Amino acid sequence: MKLVASLRDGHTEVLLSNQSNFNKWFPVRFERFHDGIFITATDAKNSGLLGAKVLKTGELRAGSAYERVGAIIAADSDHGIARLSTNFLSNAVVLEALEIIDSRELLPLEVLLQNNSKKKVSVESAEWRTSFNLFYYRTRVPTHNETKSIFDDRLDTLPLYLSKFIPSRTPYWFKYMPDDKMLYFQYNNVTDWSKEPFRDFTERLFTAYDEHVSEIDKFVIDVRFNTGGNGYLLPPFVREFVLRRDSLTRGKLFIITGGHTFSAASNFIGQILKSTSAVTVGDIAAGPLNWCSDIITFALPNSNLMANISTMFWQEGHATDNRGYYPPDYYFPTTFKDYVSCSDPVLEAIQSDEATSLKDILFNEGVDEFIAEFQKREKVHGPAESWFPYTSFDLTLYTLVTLAPAGKMDEAWEISRLNTVLYPEDIRAWYSLAEMNANRGELTEALECYKKLLSIEPYVPEARSNYYNLRLLNTFNNEGMDALKTLYRNLKKSNPNEIQEGILNSLGYRLLSDNRVQDAVAVFELNVEIYPLYANGYDSLAEAYMKSGDDERAITYYKKSLELDPNNNNAKEILERLEKK
Repeated sequence: MKLVASLRDGHTEVLLSNQSNFNKWFPVRFERFHDGIFITATDAKNSGLLGAKVLKTGELRAGSAYERVGAIIAADSDHGIARLSTNFLSNAVVLEALEIIDSRELLPLEVLLQNNSKKKVSVESAEWRTSFNLFYYRTRVPTHNETKSIFDDRLDTLPLYLSKFIPSRTPYWFKYMPDDKMLYFQYNNVTDWSKEPFRDFTERLFTAYDEHVSEIDKFVIDVRFNTGGNGYLLPPFVREFVLRRDSLTRGKLFIITGGHTFSAASNFIGQILKSTSAVTVGDIAAGPLNWCSDIITFALPNSNLMANISTMFWQEGHATDNRGYYPPDYYFPTTFKDYVSCSDPVLEAIQSDEATSLKDILFNEGVDEFIAEFQKREKVHGPAESWFPYTSFDLTLYTLVTLAPAGKMDEAWEISRLNTVLYPEDIRAWYSLAEMNANRGELTEALECYKKLLSIEPYVPEARSNYYNLRLLNTFNNEGMDALKTLYRNLKKSNPNEIQEGILNSLGYRLLSDNRVQDAVAVFELNVEIYPLYANGYDSLAEAYMKSGDDERAITYYKKSLELDPNNNNAKEILERLEKK
């Protein structure tokens, strides 16, 4: 199981369901939240442990025991371990085999009870056959006896998101809430339910939306408990959202994610994000947008162990996203305190307009508000790498496709800077910031960015070319033509294969684009002085003279370019125009 789990594929796993020697359990249910590991269900005998925080399991700290169990769990990343840990943290044979306990007969625990007192207890094991799917049923433990759960005395006061999940698990349902101007849809399983086929449900859901569209401010899709199913049911469903993009504008469509969001549910998120302007809110999804699935099951020939193995790769996120999990736009970690509070702070954050994406804050409110919000979230949630929603490529793309075309250059620069802080080993991040700095005229800073990029990956031709170009430009700006000549010759001597006529030509055009025509002329003249047989150099020099208003010299150098390259049609056409003046 450890060996297979090391593949980091949440669908490829060794199963214990047909192994009768693993049918020995402790009748307590352990669940991991962001504030610790808690006991959420027991048998009647151990009901005094309900709601207790686990401090030690055997002789190990609870977190260490969780990590040891995590080593055998099939998951796409560490974030996916919690989804299945309940299956194994209560199994006596697994805990003994992993040397978490000494004997499969007793489970020594140290717990913090709900009255804040510490207690050491030992839980006895019992023989019980189960299919290792405890994670589906939040109120069950493997026991002959009556099960007690933390929700037994509050079933009438459960929050909306638990109301049809505990004690039963309704695959999909919705509720129109006119007072809140909200349509809430909980999607717990990607399936075709016998009581209401998914096609019929889809029609009923969107009929309700269309009837009340003018009164609905927020359409909320809750997939925090959706562990997947049949992803082939999704395209017609997603199409209905696409057809309503005009009414489901940014800030109206939300998806709530959670630690159990996995497989086809992640597929659904990816498809929705590609096709709509949905904002994702909640805990980090165990399932990534790019993952392997569509398993086949087979039995290993000697041990008779059952195994699942993936047969397909799905890509609903960008090709560079290899995180193995999906962090939402607005991160709201699931704590035990919130879970048992009979409230839903995630939904409340959506209703109060608190659940906004960092990208939207930057675009709509500017750099200062963005920085303040980023720092606020970092203070609450810790280092950004544990919750930040966007990959380096996401940030680069947002800079190039959204911010820069909208003229939001300060915002584009800030995102580029943050990209290098969050992803210091990503060459795209440094390249983007180098170009941003160069465009702002901050050449020294741009050169430092290129130096960092080339220290990570020295052989990126375009980056090396830009670096040399900026060095030459910076020297020319600060020290003049003589210093430029000296630097160029030194660079050419030390890098003869890279420092060619095109470097100075590019520099000349950069000056020309900045309307520094006379400086461009000087650089182009230097280029043809060093490379007297470079036809394109004379063409560029002619163009610079033409822009300076010196048609006579322009004609001279276009003719020189044609002598060296008779196929230069551009020179021919311009010469005809100039000679007709």
